[in-house]
Amino acid sequence: MDYTSFWRRGAAAIIDGIILSAISALCMRLVVLLPFAFILHFFYKPIFESSNVRATPGKYLAEISVVRSNGDKLSLKDAYIRYFASWVSGLMLGLGYLCALFTKKNQTLHDLFADTVVVNKVYESNGLWNEWVDQMKFMFARKTKNIDIN
Repeated sequence: MDYTSFWRRGAAAIIDGIILSAISALCMRLVVLLPFAFILHFFYKPIFESSNVRATPGKYLAEISVVRSNGDKLSLKDAYIRYFASWVSGLMLGLGYLCALFTKKNQTLHDLFADTVVVNKVYESNGLWNEWVDQMKFMFARKTKNIDIN
């Protein structure tokens, strides 16, 4: 596998930050949509990274993808483990992110915790937006199957 550099990952994070900031700023202007901004942050990375694209829009533009250490696609559960572990990386004054500079596979602390790697590859899909919508439909369909309305 061709592991992504620390700097390429940083560029992808900046792109994702700009996207999330722009959407959040728009939602804050329209107070009715404010809860949407919080919901978006919770779903953004896990949904995109567990889709067939295996990348957020920032990662997709940087032509990198997140996979399990064995090369398999992340499940939604794996993606959420990685997402919450990334909070720990950030809460440690960003030191968890700097691990990528010193590990053989350029893994951050949350990559090590979730057994994932970031590789220089973009997977074939039917488009980033369509993949995200399909993933959301799948996630909510699973949740509603377990609920008995009667």
